[in-house]
Amino acid sequence: MIFDTVIGIGWDVGGWMGHNHGVAICQWERRTNQIVWRGKAAEISIPAQGLLSLKQLTSEVEPAFTFEDIGMNTLIVIGIDAPLGFPAAFNRLINGEKPEMQKPDKEINNPLAYRVTDREIYSVFGKKPLSASYDRIGNNATAAMMHTKLWENEGFKTLPFQTATESDRRLIIEVYPALVKEKRFEEAHNKIRRFIPDDAVPGTDAYDACICALYAVAYGSQGNVLPELQSPPENKAEEIKEEGWIYYFSQKNLPTD
Repeated sequence: MIFDTVIGIGWDVGGWMGHNHGVAICQWERRTNQIVWRGKAAEISIPAQGLLSLKQLTSEVEPAFTFEDIGMNTLIVIGIDAPLGFPAAFNRLINGEKPEMQKPDKEINNPLAYRVTDREIYSVFGKKPLSASYDRIGNNATAAMMHTKLWENEGFKTLPFQTATESDRRLIIEVYPALVKEKRFEEAHNKIRRFIPDDAVPGTDAYDACICALYAVAYGSQGNVLPELQSPPENKAEEIKEEGWIYYFSQKNLPTD
C-alpha cells in the first residue's frame, strides 16, 4: 500500500540499566516529499521496575505525540538499532539440540555467534556487527526484544518475524546506523546528514536515533526522498524469519560523500 504519511521513530537501544536510549521522531509527507522532525531527539532510560510503553518512548521527544490520532493513510515504522533475534544455531543449542557445526574458518562464519543478516552485512560492507549471543550487545538485544513483544500487543508487527499485510500500519524493523558513518562517533554521510536536525550532536545516542528514524522513513516511503532498503533474500527466508534481518541501504544506493 502507498501511504500519504510515514512517521519514523528511531530507537538507539541502550542497556537495561543505563540512561543511554536515544529516541527521535521524523515524518515524511508524500505531498511535499519532505522530511520534518517532530520535537527534539532525546536520551532516556527504561523506567524503574517497568518497561517503556509506546507513550513513554515518545513523550520525551514530543510530549503531545499520540498513537491514537494517527490517520488511516499513515504508516508508523519503528527503526531499532539492536539485534531482534539470536542465531538459529544458538537457539537450537540452548533448547537442548545439537546443531551441526565445526570450528569455523573465521569468526564471522560461526553460526552460534552470527546470523545470516550479520554475515550479509560483513560481506557487503566489511563491517562485523556485534554478536547478540557472544558480545555485550546481548544486553541491548534482550531489552529490544522484550519491548518489541510488548508493543506487538498494541498492534505493531516486527519484520521479518511476522508478515505485514496491506492493512498493517504499525511496523518494527531492525536497522544499523553505523553503516552510514565512516566511524562510530562521526557524522553520517552527506546525503543522510542533510536530513539530520542541526541540534543533533554526532557521537550521541540521540544522533544515532535520528539515523534510525530515517531508516524507518526510508522503509515506509519506498524509494522516495531516501533510497529503498534492502529486504531479506528469498533463498534464506526460513532462517531469516527465525533470526531477523538488518534492513539497510544497498551498497549501490548507500549515500556517500
